[in-house]
Amino acid sequence: MDLYCWLGRAPEEPKLKMARHAVMTRQVCTLVPYEPRQKANLLVSAEFVWHEEGILELSYGLRSRGKAGLNDVQMPSTAVSPQRCDELWSNTCFEAFLAHPEQENYWELNVAPSGDWNLYSLENYRNGLQPELGVLLPAISIHGGPKDFRCDVLLNLRPWWPGVSCPEFSLAAVMKHTDASYSYWAIRHTGQGPDFHDRRSFIKP
Repeated sequence: MDLYCWLGRAPEEPKLKMARHAVMTRQVCTLVPYEPRQKANLLVSAEFVWHEEGILELSYGLRSRGKAGLNDVQMPSTAVSPQRCDELWSNTCFEAFLAHPEQENYWELNVAPSGDWNLYSLENYRNGLQPELGVLLPAISIHGGPKDFRCDVLLNLRPWWPGVSCPEFSLAAVMKHTDASYSYWAIRHTGQGPDFHDRRSFIKP
């Protein structure tokens, strides 16, 4: 099983480069399937970049090592006008979970390959799921080819995220395949089944 994860803090950009935010925390990792032998020809990666201004950048990548490319994965077409939608996790979906240390409440972000998205707040483990009303519209960029796919997300957390500290987080993905099966990908799996809500799997910066 291939697993790569790098967590670090990057220095602030020189003051003359005003276009970029000052990076506080960045993590690049290979997501692993819950079933290690499942979908050996599929590579799933994710990147997390947290800026001190409360700006979050996420990137998800898919790459196929097989001749069929990504044809095994059900990928909805890019939406002309992406919408905020429920139950995106029932199809191919990229996910991020954010939490404050020592607090039970947390947030779940869903982004579909179509560009549709949603952000939820939860009171505690899988309880009290509600759309986060304070969220601003994220910027979502989709790029794809026969064997490669990339989804970039830029999200402003300031309207609803309490404080300025980097959250505990988990990055994950659900893949729905053309044979109607699912594979579940995460930085790490800590439970008896694929459970992205398990706080033991969250990264603590």
